[in-house]
Parts: sequence; structure tokens; C-alpha cells
Amino acid sequence: MALIGKIRQRSWILIGFIALALLIFIVEAALERNSLFSGGSGKNSVGKINGSTISGKEYSERIANYEEGLKLINPNLQLNEQLQSQIQEEVWNTIAAQKLLGDAYSSLGLAVSEGEMGELMWGDQPHPLAQRFLMQIRQVSPDVINQETGRLNQAKIREFITNIDKIDKDNKTNFRQMLSHIENLIKDDMVKQKYSSLVAQSFYMPTFMAKEVVNSGRSAKVAFVSVPYASLSDDKYKVTDDEITAYLKANAAKFEQAASRVVDVVSFDIIPSAEDTAAAKAKILKMREEYIASLPNDSAFIARNSQQGAGVGYFSKDEVMQTNRSADTLFSLPVGTLTNVYNEGSFLLFTKIIDRKLAPDSVRAAHILLSEGNGTEAEKKAANNLADSLIRVIQSGAKNFGQVAVETSLDKGSKDKGGDLGYFTRNQMVKEFNDKVFYSGMAPGQIAKVETQYGLHIILLIDAKTPKLLTKFADFVVELAPSNETEKMAYDKAASFQQKYQTAEAFDKAAKTENLAKNVVLTQNMVEVPQVGAARKLVQWAFQQEKVGVIADFDNDNKYMLAKLSKIIPKGLPAAADVREEISILVRNEKKGKDLVAALDKAATGTTDLSTIAAKVKDAAVTDTALVRMSSAFVQGLGNEPKLVGTTFGITVGKTSKAVAGERSAFMVQPKQIDANAPEMSGDINMYKEQMQRMFISRMNFQTIFESILKKADVSDTRYIFY
Repeated sequence: MALIGKIRQRSWILIGFIALALLIFIVEAALERNSLFSGGSGKNSVGKINGSTISGKEYSERIANYEEGLKLINPNLQLNEQLQSQIQEEVWNTIAAQKLLGDAYSSLGLAVSEGEMGELMWGDQPHPLAQRFLMQIRQVSPDVINQETGRLNQAKIREFITNIDKIDKDNKTNFRQMLSHIENLIKDDMVKQKYSSLVAQSFYMPTFMAKEVVNSGRSAKVAFVSVPYASLSDDKYKVTDDEITAYLKANAAKFEQAASRVVDVVSFDIIPSAEDTAAAKAKILKMREEYIASLPNDSAFIARNSQQGAGVGYFSKDEVMQTNRSADTLFSLPVGTLTNVYNEGSFLLFTKIIDRKLAPDSVRAAHILLSEGNGTEAEKKAANNLADSLIRVIQSGAKNFGQVAVETSLDKGSKDKGGDLGYFTRNQMVKEFNDKVFYSGMAPGQIAKVETQYGLHIILLIDAKTPKLLTKFADFVVELAPSNETEKMAYDKAASFQQKYQTAEAFDKAAKTENLAKNVVLTQNMVEVPQVGAARKLVQWAFQQEKVGVIADFDNDNKYMLAKLSKIIPKGLPAAADVREEISILVRNEKKGKDLVAALDKAATGTTDLSTIAAKVKDAAVTDTALVRMSSAFVQGLGNEPKLVGTTFGITVGKTSKAVAGERSAFMVQPKQIDANAPEMSGDINMYKEQMQRMFISRMNFQTIFESILKKADVSDTRYIFY
């Protein structure tokens, strides 16, 4: 529901003002875009990486090229908001990788040679992107892959590349452009793989570390004296903002935060009312009555009114399940069934089960094209007579199908192969051809005629594979959508709320009784907002504000929203005031730990007996025997205490450690027994070392390496201003 959808509800008197406002908006936006992305204003930047500016012009052009490339590979791709966000992130990361690693690529000589590219595109093991390209080539040149061996036919590949421009012209395809795009993607991918392989192979695990990893399963029996921090009064340990700030700086890696915004959002849902639902139900019931009245001549009604229109086809159970339909129900209903009206998602529908049959999942066929489409009736009659004559010649054995195809077929792409089209799946060919070879009951070896938009074909079915049960059905659908009046009511509620509560204080007070999403955290490149849904404009707005308390309105497909910016969280360490409660506990425990360590060390002067030490320190307790494992920080009776575990395995059995400040307690440790090795440890340590090196290397890919590099880089990401 865009803003235009709201405007249409308003009085016609507003139209002139709105038209003028839109004109001003469009002109301003055009001037702004020209200024921002043409380099005229100096603000043509969507960010910086290590001081290198990424221009808005470069970024937008790369996004456009990426989208164009995706559409080349998948022409039916729908660029929704979520996919566009993913594309923007991919383009940003690609530019960042070039900025951060371009010099390294060059100095290391990382590139893809022509010979290597040839192998990646046309070798025995093509790159996955090349494999996808080959599948598309097969639609016009089936013989590029040998059907018997599954290997590429190199002669046919060379022929395809030589004739690629002619093939594009004859078939209205764009293989030349697609090939260039895929080669660029493969080059980029291979350079990244080479770089990550070099980095991964440089990984080295020292022998001592391998021993520690292997022996991480060791266990020990230990005695300890401990004093909980909770035994000391918090009132005696005041924490200042300066101490909190110092603690944050000392532990910067742990508390560093990305830039974010916190908003409160009041929503007014645009959902179908009871009246809307009743109207939709009345409409679908009327359609069902009209369908029944059309019987038995229902084909025209189906073509006009069904969801599939004239393209009603056969579907397997797997194909139906991919659409989230109830496949079990559709495939269990007898042929001829007309269902009652039922709900699926936001739709009301009824279904007619038209037919059901077994049909192959793929076939291999050959054809002879005898006439081109749009011929006269006389030409069509002559072509049919010729087809009947040729079929008799083939069936008599005077000539085989391939010989007749070479001599008479008008299809230049297949005649030299005896008309062989190779293997293809359902719905790859035009409807009439598809229906004849898949649904007419033809068996391998049989010959039939069929007329399509391209002309008259004689078809030989060579092979049929993997029969599946298919159902042919027609759906008649009415959407459960809100009416204009329902949308208007939701808009009026939102507008009324906005007019009444224009200050942050008034908003907060009134929002408590509305559909409120409170303290929603936004990150810069977020598209799907928690508790709200798709709301990219909300995110952009929040990051463009310079002060809290501002209020603005937004909408998406199913709601109007009013948002108040509650907090601006800059990148870096948080302010002391924002984390006072959390960090005060940690700082206070540090102070308590120092005092308790001093008390325990003093009590241990002249003795190693834990009971004697405990008797001198208030609230100290002795645990005679506890089982600890090197692989776990948990200590029974104390909770998570990694320092106690580390201390245990760091001193000799029978010795008593110095006092240590842990997570929740201060303690002294006295190991009684420590396993020398883990129970499963046997054999040469070098063998374990090599295994672990291979394991770590296998986990290192370009993405993990690049993310580590990116974290260390100086990155300023301001894409939210424009995207």
C-alpha cells in the first residue's frame, strides 16, 4: 500500500495540490540524484573503506549490472525488496574486497588464464555457474552434451561458440551477453578461492597447541576454598562512570557495538474486515455456481476464470508441494471432483480435478518439421499429405527416421542429427509438442503428427524415463483483500493518531493502548524489521535523524505505521550511562575480587591447609573433592569458573595455588589428581596435529577470511542515505 494508495481515498479537491507536490518532489529528487551521483556536489559517496571513497555512481551502476546479470541467468526472477537488499550487500562486499585485497591479488599474481577459463567453462568438470549455462545451451543445442556418456561434446561446443551470434539472432536469446557475465563471475570466484587457499595453507598448529587440543578431554580431581562475591555488601563498592568507561576501554573487543537505532512503532493493520471476507466469499460462491452452470462445456469457463487460464497443465506431487499446496488432498480426490470453497493463505478458492495419468518425467525425441507456421489451409493440407506419405516410408523400412529428417526437415538445428532433440523434461517444448510426447500415451518407437505455431511436425519418441503420477486441475481463486473502505479506515486511524499525539511524550502515553512494538532495534542495512515486517524506509529514516523524539509515518503492504526514534546508538563503545547496570556489576566484582584475593593470600601465610585458610576468611567454604574437565568451564557448586579450571591444570598435584579472582568467587585451588592424557589419546601426536591442521584448513573459506579482514578495516557505511 504505497502512499498513492492512501491519497486515492481523499477528496478530489486535494488532487491539484498533490499533483503539484509530487511534481516538486520529483524535480527535487532528480536534482538531488544528479548532484549526489554525478559528482557535482562532493557528497557522491555511499561510504569509505580504509580512506578510499566508494562513489554512489559506481555503487548504483554495479547494482544495476548485477541485477541485469541475474536476469540474464534467470529471466523470470522477481526482484523483491529482500532480494534487492541481498544484491546490495553482495555488491558492497565485492567492492570492499577489491579495495582491501586488490593489491594482494596483484602482488600474489592471482588471476585466471585463458586456458584455465576454458577448463572451467568447457572442461570435464565445469564450474557450477558454467554447468548452469550449459543447461540453458541445451535448450537450443541439445547435443552439446553426449546423452550416452553425459560428457561435453567439444566439437559441438566449438560450433556453438563460433555461431553464438547467429544462434542469439535465430532464437532471440542472449547467450553472448550471458557468457560474458558468467565468465566474469567465475573469474571473481576463482581469484577468491585462490586467495583463501593461500591463506588457509599458511595455517600452522604448533605441537604444544595440538597436545592441548588433544588433551582437552583430560579431567582432574581438585579441592578448593572459595568466597563468593555476593558475601560482600554492594554498598561498600561504589562504581563511577569513569570506572565504567575505563572498563569498557580495557575490554573494547568484547563491548564494541555497531551503529544502531531504537524505535517505538505503533501499527494500524490493513486486514480484511468481516464485510470484505463476506464479499469475497459471495464472489467465489457465485463463481462456483457459474462454473456448475457451464457444465459439461466448461473448458471456455476454465480458460477465462481459472488461476491457470488457458495454460491448465499436469503437475506431479513434488511440484505441487513446492507451492505449499496440500498435495495429498489434490492427489487423493477422484477425477471429476469439484471441491467446496476452502481457504489457502489469503485466498478463497475451489478446485476442479480434470485428469490424472502416469507420464514420463523426461523423454528423448526426434522430429521432422515439414511446414512453417502461419501457412494457408492449402499449404497445411499439403504438409499433412506429405507427412502421411513419409510416415508410410519410415514404417515400411525403406528409409529410417533419421534419413528422412536429413532430407526433408526444415529445422536446421536438428536435421543434420537425424532430427534428434535429445532429452528434455515436461514443459520445455511448446504446448502441443509437449502434450503429444508426454500426455498422449506415446510409447518409445512410436511416430505421431502434431501441429504447433512453428508448423507441422512428425515426432519419433525415442525414450521415456521416470514415469510419475500427474494430476491436471484448475483453481478458481478470489483474494481475501481489504477493500478501499477498509484501507481508508486504517489510514484514518493512523492519521488521527498522528494529529493528536505529535510530541514524544504524548506519543509514549497514547501508544500504550495501541498495537505497539517497543524498543525495536534497527541496524543500517536491515530490510525485515522485527515485529514490523518489510520496512526499509523506516530504517533509512531512523539513521538519517540527528536527535531522538522525532516521529514519522510509514507503510508497507499490510499496515500503516507511526514511529518514534527513541535512541541513537553510535558505532563504537557504548556510553557509560547506557550500560551502567550491566557493567557496574562487573566492575564491582573486580573490586571485590581484589579484596578477597588479598584476604585469601594473607590467610594462607604459613599454611597450605584449605580448612585453616577458610577459617580465617569470612564466608569462605571448602570443597574437598570436585571433578573438573579441561574442556568445560563449569565447576559444580560454583557455576561457570574458567579460571579455576585453568588454574587446576596449570599447577602440580598437591600444590596450592595463589588466590585467583574468578567470575563469581575468589578461590585457591589444590589439585589432588590430574590425568596425564585424555582417555582417547594414543598414537603419535604428529598424526593428531596433521588431522587438526586439515580440519582447520577445511573450515577456512573466503567469506570467513574476508569477514575477519573487514572487521579490522576502517569502514564507514553510509548507504542508508540512498538505499
